[in-house]
Amino acid sequence: MRLQLTALALSISGTALALPRAGEPNVLQARHDVSGPLSLLTPSPLSSDTGIDPDARGPRRIPLEMAAETARRDLILQDSIPRLLVPQPILNVDGIGLGFLGANTQGFDTSHIPPDTQGDVGPHHYVQIVNASFAVFAKDGKALFGPVPTRTIFAGFGDPCESHDDGDGIVLYDPLADRWLISQFANVKIGAQRFHQCVAVSRTPDPTGPWARYDYTFPDYNDYPKFGVWPDGYYATYNMLPETTSNVFLGVNYCAMDRARMLNAEPAAQQCFLVKDNVSGMSPADLDGLLPPPAGEPNVAVAFGSGTLTLYGFHVDWNNFGKSFLESSLVPVAPFVAACAQSHGGSCIPQPAVGSPLLDALSDRIMYRVAYRNFGAYQSLVANHSVSANGGGGVRWYEIRDPTDKPTMYQQGTYAPDNSWRWLGSVAIDRSGGVGLGFSLAGSSVPPSVAFTAHAPSDPPGVMGQGESVAAPGGGSQGLVQRWGDYSSMSVDPADECTFWYTNEYIPADGIKNWRTRLVSFQVPGCSTAPDYSVWPTPDPEAVGRNQPAVSVTLNSAPLQASAAARRLTLAVASLPAGVSATIEPPSIAPGEKAVLALSGTGSAGLGRGQVYSVTATAADGTVATTSGTVDVVDSDFSLSPDSDQMLAAAGFSTRMRIATAELYGPPENITFSAQGVRSGVTVRFEPPQILAGQATAMVVTGAAGLPPSNAAVTVVADAASTSHRATVHIRGLSAPRAEITWPYSQQPVSGRAQVIASAVASAATSLVRIELLVDGKPIDGVFANASPAVLNWNTHVVDDGEHALAVRATDAAGGAGLSNPVNVIVQNTGDCGCSGTGGGWEALGLLGLFSLRPRRRRP
Repeated sequence: MRLQLTALALSISGTALALPRAGEPNVLQARHDVSGPLSLLTPSPLSSDTGIDPDARGPRRIPLEMAAETARRDLILQDSIPRLLVPQPILNVDGIGLGFLGANTQGFDTSHIPPDTQGDVGPHHYVQIVNASFAVFAKDGKALFGPVPTRTIFAGFGDPCESHDDGDGIVLYDPLADRWLISQFANVKIGAQRFHQCVAVSRTPDPTGPWARYDYTFPDYNDYPKFGVWPDGYYATYNMLPETTSNVFLGVNYCAMDRARMLNAEPAAQQCFLVKDNVSGMSPADLDGLLPPPAGEPNVAVAFGSGTLTLYGFHVDWNNFGKSFLESSLVPVAPFVAACAQSHGGSCIPQPAVGSPLLDALSDRIMYRVAYRNFGAYQSLVANHSVSANGGGGVRWYEIRDPTDKPTMYQQGTYAPDNSWRWLGSVAIDRSGGVGLGFSLAGSSVPPSVAFTAHAPSDPPGVMGQGESVAAPGGGSQGLVQRWGDYSSMSVDPADECTFWYTNEYIPADGIKNWRTRLVSFQVPGCSTAPDYSVWPTPDPEAVGRNQPAVSVTLNSAPLQASAAARRLTLAVASLPAGVSATIEPPSIAPGEKAVLALSGTGSAGLGRGQVYSVTATAADGTVATTSGTVDVVDSDFSLSPDSDQMLAAAGFSTRMRIATAELYGPPENITFSAQGVRSGVTVRFEPPQILAGQATAMVVTGAAGLPPSNAAVTVVADAASTSHRATVHIRGLSAPRAEITWPYSQQPVSGRAQVIASAVASAATSLVRIELLVDGKPIDGVFANASPAVLNWNTHVVDDGEHALAVRATDAAGGAGLSNPVNVIVQNTGDCGCSGTGGGWEALGLLGLFSLRPRRRRP
C-alpha cells in the first residue's frame, strides 16, 4: 500500500524550525551569580589548561581590502608641534608593571607580552587592567587593592572564568549607574563550549565590593573584545575566528548585553549581529558624562574603509528580540594610508637598539575607546586609528557630530608632527569640547615611550594645538617580540568632566617582559572655567508666521557635572531676527529643567529662511552659556505626515508608503521631495516628486536585484519656497528568506507521488507567504504551501527517469525570494508498483512513524 507520511514528515522536519530567522540577532544566555566583596575573594589556582599562550596569540588580522591610495600627502596632516606649549601632567605615576608592589608585599611579575594596558576613572577610584591582572587606585595614585589576577573577581563562580586568565581585559566606569564593569575572555582547549566571555558588574560604586558575574559562551573564538556603556545595554564587539590559532576571519560580532538586568544581578541575555562588511575592526561607543544620548538613540560602533567611516547603529529591543536591527551610515573622510600597510604582518615601527624587532602598528582597526559625549545642543563621538604620515606614522583622529542621528564630520586631523611613529592612540573629549589624545611614541632614535597631546576648542579644527608631553620616556627597546600592546586608554574624570586620565606601557631598559605602565592625568586649558551646564533649543528649525500665533520652542537644559545641578540659571534672549519677538517662561531654571521660548512675527518681519536667534543662560558665578537656533519667517506653512517611520526593502522589489501634507496657513506652495542618507542596494523616489501643500505623495523604496539592501535611517526632505520640513524613515533591508529541503536526502531514489519536506524562515521584519517546489530549476505548477514546515506532493511521472535536482523557493510578504540548496534525487518509475523509491525506504520510515505515534502500554 502507499503510506501517507504527513505526520512523520512534519516530525522529521521539526528540526528545521531551528533555522535562525534572516536578519534576527543571535541570542546568547549566560550563567550568572553574585560574589561576595572583592576583598574577601581568593583566586583559584591557575588552570593547567590555560587555553592559549598569551604571548603567541596576538590579535588576528582583519582582512580589509582598501582601495589603492594615490594621494601621497595626507591632506589634513599636522606636521609640527607648538614648542612653547607643553601640557603639564597633574598626576604622573607608575601603574602595574615589573616589580610594582601596589597594595601587595611582593612585586608584580610581568610574565606575558604585551600588557594590553587599559583603565577607567570614577568619582573616587581609578581601576587599571593589564591583560590578566587589575588594581584599584585612589585618585592620588596610591594602590588600594591589588594588583591581583582578573580571575579573582570570578572566584567560586566555576570554570573557566574562575581558573583562566586569558586576557584582553577591559574595565569601564558606568557614569549613569555609578557602577563598574570588568571583563576578560577565557578559552579552553576541549569541549563543546570552548570560548567564553567573563563579564562582571559591580553591585555598588565601590569596585572592591561584590559583583554580579556572567559567563557568555560563543561557538567561535571571540578575539579582541571591546566594550561600551549605553543606557539600554552594555555593548561589545568581538573579532570572530574559528579557532585561537586561525587566520580565517568570520566577521565582527556586534553585541548588546541587557544592562538593566545586569545592574539588578538578574539573568541577562546578549544579542549579537555578525557584521561581514569589508570594513576594519570596530569598537562600540562608550558614554562619558552625565547626559545620556537622546531617548531611543542607538549605540554606534565605528569602523573605517576606503575613504569613509562606517557607523553601525544597534537598535536593540529587549522585549522582542526579532525587532532588534542594525543600520549603517557612511561619513566621508580625508584619504589615508594605514600604518605599516606595505609591511609583512603589519610590523614596521623601528626601535633604537641594534637587532631589535620592528613593532606592530595594529592599523587594521579602530583604536579603543570610541568616546561619546552629549553636550545637549549636539553630540560628539571621537575615534582614532593609526596611519602612515610624514615619513613615519601618526594618529588619525575624528570628531563626529550627532553620530546617532545624522552623523557629520565636524573635524579630523592626522597628528604626525615629525618622522617618529605615534600609534596605539586613545582619545576622549571633555565637557568644554577639549580633546585629549594619548599614544605610544617611538622611532629609530626614540625608545618606545608614553606621550600625549591635546586640542582646545579655540584651536583650529583638526589641530592638536596644545603641544606634546612625554609622560614616561622609554629607557630601552623591546627584544624578540614584535607586539607592542593591543590598545591604550584615555578617559575623563566624572568628578569634574575636565581631567583626562591616560594609561599606556613603556620599558625602562632593553629587555623582554620588563614592561611597566604609567598613569597620567592632565587638563585642557579653559575647561575648568567653562560653563558646567548646557541649555539648548529643539534642534529642528521652526517656521514663524507673520501675524500668526506664536510658535513654542522647548529650551532644554542639563548639568554637565554633578555639582552644577544646584545652580540657578537666568535665561534671556540675546538676539532675534528683525520683526520677531520672544518671551521665555519661566525666565529662571535649574539645570535639568525646561523652559518655553515663544516666538512670534509681526507683519513687518523680514521673510527669510535660516534666520538665527540666540539665548543666554547666566549662573550666579557669572559663567554664561550661549545657545542658538534658527527660524524661517514665512507667510505660508504646511505639515508633513508619513504613514509610518519604517519601510521594508527587498532585493528586486518595491514598497510604497503614503506621505501626506496639510496646509497650515497662507497660500499653498509647491513642495519638492528628496531623500538623504540612502545606502547602497536601495533607491528612493517620490511619486509624484512635487505636489501642492495639502496633497500627498508616495515614497517608493526599491531594492536592487540580487543585492541585499542595507538598513539605513533616511531623511525625507519636503522643501517649499518659504520653509522645509523633515521626517526620518528607517528603511529595513530584508534578507532573502532561508529555505532548505529536509527530505528526501541526496541521491535518494523516488517514484510515483513523492513527498518533499521543506522548511523556510523569513526576515524578522516580514513573514513567509509561500514555499514552492522547483525541479531542475523550473517551478512545478500547483506544488506549493503557504507555511513552514511544508509537505509538497510531487508527481514524479512528469519527468523522465534519472537524476534530477530539487529545490524549494521561499517568498516573503515583501516580495523577497530565496532558494534552497539543490538536492539531487534519482527518479525510478520503470515498473512502478505504486510505492516510493526502490521499496523499503519510505515504507520503513512510515512504519517507524506509525509505531512512534501508537500509544504505549503501561507495564503492570
